[in-house]
Amino acid sequence: MIDIHSHILPEVDDGARSVEEALEMLRMAVDSGVTIQVLTPHIHFGRFENKKEDLEQKFQIFQDKADAANIKIGLQLASEVRISSEIMQLVARNDIPTLGQSNNKKYFLLEFPRIELPVGYENLVKWLVNKHYMPVIVHPERNQTFVRQPQKLQVLLDIGCPLQITASSLVGQFGDEAKNNAQKLLIDGHVSAIASDCHNLKGRKPNLDLGRKLAAGLVGEELSHRYCYDIPFLLIGENTHSC
Repeated sequence: MIDIHSHILPEVDDGARSVEEALEMLRMAVDSGVTIQVLTPHIHFGRFENKKEDLEQKFQIFQDKADAANIKIGLQLASEVRISSEIMQLVARNDIPTLGQSNNKKYFLLEFPRIELPVGYENLVKWLVNKHYMPVIVHPERNQTFVRQPQKLQVLLDIGCPLQITASSLVGQFGDEAKNNAQKLLIDGHVSAIASDCHNLKGRKPNLDLGRKLAAGLVGEELSHRYCYDIPFLLIGENTHSC
C-alpha cells in the first residue's frame, strides 16, 4: 500500500515528537503493509510555518536515520497545506512540497478548517488549478460544513479535486458521524484515496491496513486496492526514495 498522508517527520508539527517515535511509526507502517510512506507535515500560517527548504533538509536527515535503522520502506516528502490566501505566495515561490506531478498538474494535500470554510474558497481552488496545482482534499468526512452542506464539497468535486478519507474515520476512531460520512463518501464513489493521517503511536497510529480491510468489505477488494495503491501511485509519480 501507499500512504499519502502522515505526520511522521519528527519535531515539525503536531505529529511525531522525536526521531525514536518517528522510526517506530515507520516500523508500524511496514507491519501494516505500507511499502511507500509519504511524510506530509503541516504548512499552516500562524501555527506551523514550515518552509520547503527546511523540510527538505529535515527529511534527508530522517531518511538517513531510517536507512541506518534498516527500515525497508520507500519515503517521500510532501505537505498538508491549510487553505488561506497565503497559498498564492507559496505557489509564486514554488514553496509547496507536492505529492507528485501527473497530467501537467502538481498534486498536494489541502486542508480546510473543520467548522467554517473561508469566503471565496472555490475561487482560490480554481486559481490553484489554473496554476497547475491540483488540491487533494483531506478528511472531508470530518469537516462540519462539508457534512452539513454537501453541495459545498460537490463544488470541489466538480472542479476535479480528488478526495482523501482517513482510515481512522472508516473504523470509527473519530466517532460515528465521521465513520458514517467516510463510508458514505466511499460507497457513493467520491473517494480517490484512503490514508492513515497518523500522528503518533497511540490514538493516531499508522493503521492503513484497517481502513483498507473495512473498505474492501464495503466496496470490494479491487476498489480498496485502487484507493490504497493505484490512485496514490498516480498521485506521487516517481518522487519516492526507496530504502
